[in-house]
Amino acid sequence: MHSYTFYCVLLICFVQTICLEIPDELLDKDILECMEKAKIDKKLVQKITDENFHVGKGNSQFNEYFECVATSRHMVTETGEFNREVLHNDVINILLPIINKKDKNEVAYKIVDECMDIKNDNLGHRMIELHNCLVDAANKH
Repeated sequence: MHSYTFYCVLLICFVQTICLEIPDELLDKDILECMEKAKIDKKLVQKITDENFHVGKGNSQFNEYFECVATSRHMVTETGEFNREVLHNDVINILLPIINKKDKNEVAYKIVDECMDIKNDNLGHRMIELHNCLVDAANKH
């Protein structure tokens, strides 16, 4: 499954031109459980993202959601590092197609590499910082 992109799609709302409906097929059992646990829905996702597709910090529901997704999807290794291959696959399979990027494999590694060193003791905060970094890097490349 595409772990990063599941929550990335949940958090990206293209408000400059159109808000994308979150496809229900991306909402698998793990994602739905994390959404329920954190008490968030699609409408709240659209409200929490800004015009640059960034997720604001300080929302306890989203911190809880991101922590749940990171744990259930094994996005962080036992040593606390991001799982590069999981992120790479998710960037290729959903994030880049959403923003119509070409040369997906080459660009995806550049995007992921730019964001691998994000540190934060709070996993929810760290995942929000990762999301914002990946969005910025994808738009740059």
